[in-house]
Order: sequence, then C-alpha cells, then structure tokens
Amino acid sequence: MQQNQDIKGFTILELLVVVVIVVVISAVGYPKFNDWKKDREVRVAAANIASMMNGIVSQSKRGSFSFVKFFVTADAGQWPNTGEGDKIFLTRGMYQDKFVKERASLKCSEEASYWNKVKVHRYKADVKVSIEGEGSACFSKDSSIYLSGGKLKDKGFIVLCNNSTNTGKACDENKPNKPAYKITWNRFGNISQYKWSGSGWTIQ
Repeated sequence: MQQNQDIKGFTILELLVVVVIVVVISAVGYPKFNDWKKDREVRVAAANIASMMNGIVSQSKRGSFSFVKFFVTADAGQWPNTGEGDKIFLTRGMYQDKFVKERASLKCSEEASYWNKVKVHRYKADVKVSIEGEGSACFSKDSSIYLSGGKLKDKGFIVLCNNSTNTGKACDENKPNKPAYKITWNRFGNISQYKWSGSGWTIQ
C-alpha cells in the first residue's frame, strides 16, 4: 500500500509565531488577572467580615444576646493556626442575666472572660487593616448602648487593603492603594460596605 507523501507538520517558523502570540497574550492578560486576584482577596474578606457583623447584630436583635462585640486584632501571632500577615476577626456575646448585672459599669472589654460566648464567629484573613493592634465595637440589643475600644475607639469603620500593594503596617484609611474596602457601622447596628475607586468610596 502506498503511503500519502503529502502529510506535513508545522514548520519552525509557524511554531515560533504561535509561541510569540501566546507570550504576548500572557503578558497582556497576567497583570489584569493579578489585579483581579488581589481585589478578590480583599473583597471576599470584607464581605465575610460585614456578614459576621450583621450576623451578631441580628442575633442580638432576636434576643440571643443582650450585648455583642465585634473584635479585630492585627497582631494575630498569639492565635493558633495563623500565619504572618493574618488578621483575626471575631464576635462575642453576653446573655441577658450578665448584661443586667454588668449594665451599670458596662464596657467593651477586651477580656474574653467578660463574655458568655467568647467566639460566636471567627474569621482569619490575610489582608492589611487600618489599625495596628486591637480594636472593638459593642452593641446592645435595643441600641441604647454603643461602646468602642482600643484602636477602633470612636471610629465606626475599618479599612481593609491588600498586603502587597500597601506599604507600612496598616492601610491608609483616607487614601489607600487599590484594592481597598471599608466597612462602616453605627450604634443601631447598620453595617455598610464600600469600595475605594482611587478617588473616593463607592457603596457596594
């Protein structure tokens, strides 16, 4: 049987052209993919933190707790199963009987033993935040009491940004480098999330 002698493969020149096209496409697409990946990391962290804050406030409104706390620490080295750059976010709750007992001298205590439920929610994120050290915000069931402490004293917000795109130990809370997200709250437990556009904050 006679074989078909007209079968041809790719020439070296054709292969080189294909390789060049792939390299060019990769060079153009990678920076955009990298930017998307960095934004996604911060966006997911912000959404999870806003969700856990809404969750603890909702539990308070439903009567599960009479007093609740949102807590963040930028010094996560003391916590188990954390890596360099990790931040720990958690919520705590106080039951009605202890709330009544402590109400006259109520505080947004950093001490875990002060709370009936030490960890209602816990979240770890490899992001940078706008504070160094620890901070907290506390809400009562009927919104009559709002307290804050540590590095979140009188702030009502926290900014999250990417570790690699922001210098220093904390995000610049006024003009952070993108990507950056801000979570805000008030004494009534209203939680909002914003994205930094490069010139201002846009609600999400």
